[in-house]
Amino acid sequence: MIWLVIILGFASVILLFLFLLQRREIKSISRQLGEIKNKETNALVHSVGSDKVSSDLINEINSLLRIVQSNRIYYEQKKQDLERMMTNISHDLRTPLTSAMGYIQIIQNSNLSEEEKKRELDVIKQRLVRLEELINSFFEFSQIISRGQKPEKEEVNVVAIMEEAIINHFDDYSAGNREIIFECASRKVMLPSHKQMMQRIFDNVISNALKHGRGDLRIVINIGESIKIIFENEMQDTDIDIEHVFDEFYTTDISRTKGNTGLGLAMVKKYTEMLDGTVSVEDREGVFCLAVEFPAS
Repeated sequence: MIWLVIILGFASVILLFLFLLQRREIKSISRQLGEIKNKETNALVHSVGSDKVSSDLINEINSLLRIVQSNRIYYEQKKQDLERMMTNISHDLRTPLTSAMGYIQIIQNSNLSEEEKKRELDVIKQRLVRLEELINSFFEFSQIISRGQKPEKEEVNVVAIMEEAIINHFDDYSAGNREIIFECASRKVMLPSHKQMMQRIFDNVISNALKHGRGDLRIVINIGESIKIIFENEMQDTDIDIEHVFDEFYTTDISRTKGNTGLGLAMVKKYTEMLDGTVSVEDREGVFCLAVEFPAS
């Protein structure tokens, strides 16, 4: 009986000791979590003991902390992107609107001839058309992001879509004494895709090359296990950051003076990914190379 009491007493002491250690560990974890929350640091919780239960608990807590910290960094970046985006949108919309208002004031406050008034009204019309284009671009991009659903595909002829896009931009390139050189080994390249989205991809790339490139634009369609469309032309804007050309509202100082929203290649990337393709860019000693690639089947 005495031995039983001794054993129970000894066990009680051990249990009390373990309880105190566990209590100390929990208080330490609570204190560390409080500091992490208040300071918003990237610190993790550290153990003051060595038992497996506490270690497993701390590992799980740290795993959650890493997720929280990663999300905080992500949303902070998104917040900065949103602030920059709103600044850019405000600037882009204000520029043609301010210009149009200025010409209206000139017409109202000046003794202009009918011919001069017509010339000023033509400028106002151009500014308002540009404003409409900007608003449509912003709306289209917001629609792309909000849809989040895969488009229904059908067999389309990539060559025919490309030729149509080239024809649409023929006059603009000719006006600058530039050409679009198109190379493809076949007159018919069929691909399961979405015609309208494919048109928007080609239109945006060709338009982007017109605004930011110089010289002729070379377009090549390579046929293999995948369909790869390559666009090449000499860069005009020497300060382009290749790594960010697909970012929403990315523009250089030069492109912004041209009234560019920075949405062209961002929409190209979104549409391409929605069609299960990939897009990449490369700077080959001053030549801007953009490649759009789709699985052949």
